[in-house]
Amino acid sequence: MTGKDTVGFIGLGDIGAPMAHRILESGLALVVWNRTESKMAPLKSAGAATAGSPAELAESCEIICICVDSAAAMDDVLFGNSGITRATRSKVELVIDHSTLAPGDAKKLASQLVEHNIGFLDVPVSGGAVGARAGTLAAMAGGDAKLLDRARPIIASFANQITHMGPIGAGQAAKACNQIINFGNMAALAEAMALAQRFDIAKERIPEAIAGGFADSNIAREYKRSFDADDFSPVRYLVEGLRKFYSAQIDTDYRGQLGILMKDLSIALDMGRSTGVPLPTVTQFDSVFRMLQNIPEQTSITSTP
Repeated sequence: MTGKDTVGFIGLGDIGAPMAHRILESGLALVVWNRTESKMAPLKSAGAATAGSPAELAESCEIICICVDSAAAMDDVLFGNSGITRATRSKVELVIDHSTLAPGDAKKLASQLVEHNIGFLDVPVSGGAVGARAGTLAAMAGGDAKLLDRARPIIASFANQITHMGPIGAGQAAKACNQIINFGNMAALAEAMALAQRFDIAKERIPEAIAGGFADSNIAREYKRSFDADDFSPVRYLVEGLRKFYSAQIDTDYRGQLGILMKDLSIALDMGRSTGVPLPTVTQFDSVFRMLQNIPEQTSITSTP
């Protein structure tokens, strides 16, 4: 990074917005764009410039970070009618993708961007909105090491762990491995809580009891933090949904709400199938999460306290 580079950020969702704030707070010049215009307002108030489209953003930024929810959204931002590659006077030299995609999607996007003389890094992150706000995300990078060195000051503004995993696609492969561990931990914690309650143990005592032991995890600590603060946390939301399901408490509010989670699990399962690697544990808790995702709108199952 030259010091004169301007950073663009696209995708100001729950994780993207605090990542962008961290970039701005680090002193880097920042321009943002989001499909929902109102989400740009807090960053504009904090000192960021805004763009009217990805193409307009590309005319003022050398490096662009993107954090969107799907490969289709990524393709539209890059190659759509008002995408980055449609800019009349583009300054873009490097795109950093922080979305969670399949490794093959990352490779495809990178090969397409080569035709526009734009470099590409796939750098998915883990740690959620809490980690993004604190600047403690874990970033898993795929791509050229020299490009990563150029991008490192940007990524370091919101991540305290940056690991170069290998060539393009390796970052996304590492994120899939990360999600296997994350969702497995959530499923196990929920199962333990459901069992504990049958022995008159309050569910919140389990994360407290395992703190510092071998069973402790960031998942358990984030659940306890969210429970104590009584705020919304995706980790707490998912663990509670599974815990209720295991206890025959059917909460229809979860129906259709786990799309991103199911996408991440599908990526991992597809990777296993395509490489011949058996993933029996993933297959099992994918089925459990899928049952939660597909709870009928009306159910006759009797709830258990």
